[in-house]
Amino acid sequence: MRQLLIVLIAALFVMGCNKIETTTHEFFVNSESGNDNNDGTSPENAWKSLKRASDKTYFAGDKLLLSKGSVFIGKLILKGGGGENEPVVVTSYDAGNGKTDMPIIDAKGYLAAIQITDGKNFTISDLELTADGGVAYEPDAKTKRYGVLVETTIPGSYPNIQLLNLNIHHIFSTENVAGGGQNPTSNMGMGINIVMNKGGGKIKNILIENCTIEMTGHTGIKLSGTGYGENINYLDSIIIRNNSLKNIGGPGMVPGRCSNVLVQGNVVDHSGSDADPRMHNRGSGIWPWTCNNVLIEKNKFMHARGKNDSCGAHIDFNCNNVVVQYNLSLDNAGGFVEILGNDNNCCYRYNISIDDGFRIKGENKAQKNGHVLWTSGYVGSGNKKTGPFNSYIYNNTIYVKADILSKFDFMSTTNGVLIANNIFYIVGETKDTSTEGDDVSIENAVFKNNLYQRVDILPESLIITDSAPIIGDPQFANAGGLNPEDYIPSNASVVKDKGIAIEKIPGDEIGLKIGLNVEIDFFGNPISGLPDMGAVEIK
Repeated sequence: MRQLLIVLIAALFVMGCNKIETTTHEFFVNSESGNDNNDGTSPENAWKSLKRASDKTYFAGDKLLLSKGSVFIGKLILKGGGGENEPVVVTSYDAGNGKTDMPIIDAKGYLAAIQITDGKNFTISDLELTADGGVAYEPDAKTKRYGVLVETTIPGSYPNIQLLNLNIHHIFSTENVAGGGQNPTSNMGMGINIVMNKGGGKIKNILIENCTIEMTGHTGIKLSGTGYGENINYLDSIIIRNNSLKNIGGPGMVPGRCSNVLVQGNVVDHSGSDADPRMHNRGSGIWPWTCNNVLIEKNKFMHARGKNDSCGAHIDFNCNNVVVQYNLSLDNAGGFVEILGNDNNCCYRYNISIDDGFRIKGENKAQKNGHVLWTSGYVGSGNKKTGPFNSYIYNNTIYVKADILSKFDFMSTTNGVLIANNIFYIVGETKDTSTEGDDVSIENAVFKNNLYQRVDILPESLIITDSAPIIGDPQFANAGGLNPEDYIPSNASVVKDKGIAIEKIPGDEIGLKIGLNVEIDFFGNPISGLPDMGAVEIK
């Protein structure tokens, strides 16, 4: 069942507009030897500037080739678009001058290094993009800045945008604005922003793969549909795979109003970064919001910082069927599990969490505590809290070192939760940070069969508690280490086949769309019979 979402997304990539029959043309741009009076159709007659390349409208099968070693000042505007099986290709070429570095687009002072407005069927690869402040040459560039901006402004279908092997770094707008980060102002520089603006345009089939994004004022990768309630226009069918994001001022990745999303094999290191004083300094590794059918797997989320949120992966409100599995979550200030209001049938399973949730409210400007586990009914400021509904948290391995106060928080609006087969290896003290009184309860709560290395780990005042705990040392390979391999258990007597079969929460008719049972553990080892405790099967 887990493969169905992947197959669905892959199938949707071959859909799109009708194929446009045309003759393929190649256009060359060389900042050193080119001339804008040339026709651009050969390396010897290359154009010189991005402005000249931006004047052209591109059609199915066209290629726009930027010479390796070139440095282009300004922005590249891509107009037109390819056909279903003949995308417009934008990439680099070897000019024969011995230079092998990616061509650089330096968009200092411009809104974006690459901008596609109402375009379709583009494949962009092997370019270096930067846009670090500077005097704003466009009005919006004063307070906004993007490595890549893909947007719609008019009705229509705009499928098949592929961004491959791009090196995007130092993306900062000219001026900061008031924001919700650690500092009074935040910089709204973003690595990649794909947005369906008002106008009814429909973007679908997005692939972002093998890109490196570093040093952005705000978000690394942002994808946004539009509308509210029953009138949401979802950005559909997205794959974000094998990218590296480091020192991102805000969140690493934010899918908002998106459906059918696969986030796989990425590394997000220091989201919410303060490496540059302009940065937002607050952000989770990823947080989907108002999304349907999201699979977040086999990623590394490390060292998130910020006064709120700033988990490895948190599930923001109004989401359905978000599954977080096989991820490493390491040293994230906000914590490991955060599931917010009106989320339905969302799940954390087979993840390894190390030293997450150390933030303490009131210290170092923190507005919220960090948590090991947190379910909250928050659905936006001023709105009545509700949910989350039917949250599944099972077969995770959680380790927290001695000098961290581990905090748990379950809001009474939570309706339906399953917490089972997890290993809680918590060395230090724990605390219940819930604000409700003792007379409240959570409906349809299944909290049982978790392994604790000592007694009395869970705070006695928790609104729900483990009805059938297992006490024993899993005997990790290297408890306290910072690598997933350090948390391979060896004590078969408390781990091997001690898990229970995961069933639907009472009252839940859905479970998880991709299935409650899994075939492999964190490392890809097969699971046979009853599952072991935690994220790793003992061989």
